[in-house]
Amino acid sequence: MHDTITVGVPVLAILLGILLNQRGLERLDLRIDKLETKIESRFVHMESRIDRVQADMAQFYRILGEHGAKIENMQKG
Repeated sequence: MHDTITVGVPVLAILLGILLNQRGLERLDLRIDKLETKIESRFVHMESRIDRVQADMAQFYRILGEHGAKIENMQKG
């Protein structure tokens, strides 16, 4: 009887620890998935903002070139 308790209690503690650890890993996996989704949505948002900035810069340089040409024409005339 004493041997059963000596061996059984640590085995039950180990099995309970494995079970709780597995549940903790599942919760951690869910949290990581949520964070991954949040980060991905932020990257998509940042990419759209970068695209808008690039479009604005292209328009700026196009207008700057037009003004440069007009200034050169005014200086010649």
